[in-house]
Amino acid sequence: MTPKVAIVTDSLACLTKELVEQYEIRIVPLSFYFGDKVYKDWVDITPSEAYELFLKDPESWYSSAPSPMEFLEAYRQVSNRTKNILCVTISSKLSTTYDVAQVAKGQAKSELPQTSIEVLDSQTVTAAEGFVALAAARVAAEGQDLVEVVKVAKEMRDRATFIMLLDTIRYVYRTGRIPKVAARVGSMLKIRPILTSSSGLVRFAGAVRNKEHGINRMLQMIK
Repeated sequence: MTPKVAIVTDSLACLTKELVEQYEIRIVPLSFYFGDKVYKDWVDITPSEAYELFLKDPESWYSSAPSPMEFLEAYRQVSNRTKNILCVTISSKLSTTYDVAQVAKGQAKSELPQTSIEVLDSQTVTAAEGFVALAAARVAAEGQDLVEVVKVAKEMRDRATFIMLLDTIRYVYRTGRIPKVAARVGSMLKIRPILTSSSGLVRFAGAVRNKEHGINRMLQMIK
């Protein structure tokens, strides 16, 4: 059975290659910049390799959202097998990706007039965003229509979150949440932050002094 709805999402959803292939999810990669080179997430470089570059020179490393043309190309490709598309993006409060996907949707109106496109702000990031896209892909695979697929995605959005333990607080200043000097002092004290998502933003949920304590704290939060 050919699904009535195709799912598009960005690479920050952290979906595995197996899931992407199984549910025919179209991934639009974000870009990493280091020095004078540009890398496409999961195309030219893996997240682990990108992090290694970041550690070499944090000040020379940054990322950016895909372009409207990249989303438009994704819409074109999936429109060849279905006329209904749901695009799930990283939180609009963390990236311009949602706005870019909306711009591409507007551009697609004249080029793909028979195609219905919905863009959904996941209000989260990383695998929590992936859960939203995956929930949508699973019901799409069952043959549900666009209205039902969007409904299920929104239900998962309201339930999904993430809890993340960082090895160091040293680079958290890059988010704008704390001053650079505070991040350096915290790093010297070996403080490890625990992060989660709330209202579309990444927020501090606590701090620990070692990995074991961090994992135990995360398990308590999950329970």
